[in-house]
Amino acid sequence: MKRILTLTTAGALLLGGCATTQQQQAQTAPKKEVNKVAAGAAIGAVVGGAIGALTGPSGSNKGERALIGAAAGAVLGGAIGYILQQQAEALGRDLGVQPVDHTNPAVKPQAPVISDKRPKAVVKEPGRVKVVLKDSVLFGLNSAELKPEAVKELQRIAQTLKENPKTTVVVVGYTDNTGSLKYNLKLSKERAEAVKKVLVEAGVRPERILVFGCGPKNPIAPNDTPQHRALNRRVEILIYPEGEAIPNPCG
Repeated sequence: MKRILTLTTAGALLLGGCATTQQQQAQTAPKKEVNKVAAGAAIGAVVGGAIGALTGPSGSNKGERALIGAAAGAVLGGAIGYILQQQAEALGRDLGVQPVDHTNPAVKPQAPVISDKRPKAVVKEPGRVKVVLKDSVLFGLNSAELKPEAVKELQRIAQTLKENPKTTVVVVGYTDNTGSLKYNLKLSKERAEAVKKVLVEAGVRPERILVFGCGPKNPIAPNDTPQHRALNRRVEILIYPEGEAIPNPCG
């Protein structure tokens, strides 16, 4: 019981930090954005209620624990949803793109979020924000050295990450399936490390950043044409709420 009450208090404090901004933007924010925050609160309530019912002394009131857990989950879920929503919008401004909404798991995306004409994307997903950058935006052919203009864009992203310190950042490099697996894994890891280096030099704490080189895994397009393979050569920057369990992106 004590642990759950502490969680409720912490959630209230977190939400309180956003309250003024929410009130200021309530009249101008699109209704669908408000609904996403409400959806986060609803999911948090369900999860929190389940945890509350399953925790605590065996003799205590399960219904009471469920209500307390639901309240804590709703507060935290709504606050986290709002924070991720605001961060996606800021990252979209950093890159000059409109964030893509993939928060509804029932709607399957019909096409990759990047293309030849749209090499950069910010994607809102359930529980995280994803930045996708074609390798041609960042690197030369078969190189892990960042282009000067790419460094400037990553520095802008770093400023947004610094302004939102309560998140974990996962940088993932990908390649197409040409060449050896060993080479592709090495190149993708070196590219992810190069991105991390710029973020750290721009002030993001290194302990916040995880790095993976996944090579040709998780293609977003078939590796059947040069154009499709170019889409698979990319770097993704995944942003999760602090303390969230991070799945292996190469899995």
